[in-house]
Amino acid sequence: MDINLTQKIWDSHYTKSKSQLAYPDENLVRILSKLPYNDHKDLSYKALDLGAGSGRHTYLLKNFGYETYAIDYSQESISMIQSKLSDITALQIVKLPYPFESNTFDLIVSWGMLHYNSKEEIDQILKEIKRILKPNAYFIGTLRSDKDTHLRNNSQENIQLEDLKGGFVQLFSQEDCLNLLNDFHSLSLGYMERTPMGKLHQKIAHHIFLCQA
Repeated sequence: MDINLTQKIWDSHYTKSKSQLAYPDENLVRILSKLPYNDHKDLSYKALDLGAGSGRHTYLLKNFGYETYAIDYSQESISMIQSKLSDITALQIVKLPYPFESNTFDLIVSWGMLHYNSKEEIDQILKEIKRILKPNAYFIGTLRSDKDTHLRNNSQENIQLEDLKGGFVQLFSQEDCLNLLNDFHSLSLGYMERTPMGKLHQKIAHHIFLCQA
C-alpha cells in the first residue's frame, strides 16, 4: 500500500464538508452506556479514539467523562479536531509504535478505521492496541463487512467511491473478524447495514465488535 498516496486521499477527504460528521454513531453510544466505567464517575479513565476522523467520537468520549486522546493518519483530521477540542491531545501518527506507555488506556475505540489497512498492518495495529490497553480494558470498533457494496465490489481492493477513489479497503466475513480478534477475550459481534439515500441497490455494511485485552 502506497502510504503517501493514502495520506493524500484522506487529507483531501477531510477538507470536504461531507466528511465533517458531527453526530456519533448510535451503536457506539449504546455500547459505551453499558460499560462498567459509567458506574464510577469519581474516577478518571483514559480513552483513545483511534482513527478519529472528524472527531465526532472524540467528543463523545470526552462527554462520557474520559480523559480523551485522539489519533489519525491524516493531518487534516487532527487539525479539525484541535480546532474544535483544544483540551484534547490529538496526534497525527503515520507509523507504529504508538507514543504511549504500555497499559495506558481503559478504553480504545476504532470506528471505521481498521479495514483501510492491509492484513499485515492490522495485525501490527492490534498488537499495539493490546500493548497500550490495561489488562481487561475494552476495545470497541468496526470492520467493513463482505456484504458491503458501497465502497467496492468483492473482486477489487481499491475503493470505487469517488470521494476516496484509489484508496485501499478490505472486506471481512464474520469468521474473518473472529480470527482477526482471537488474541482478545470476551468478544461480542454485532452487525449494522444501511443503504445510501437514493441508492437502494447499494449496501453500507459493518461488523461491530466489543472485546477485552
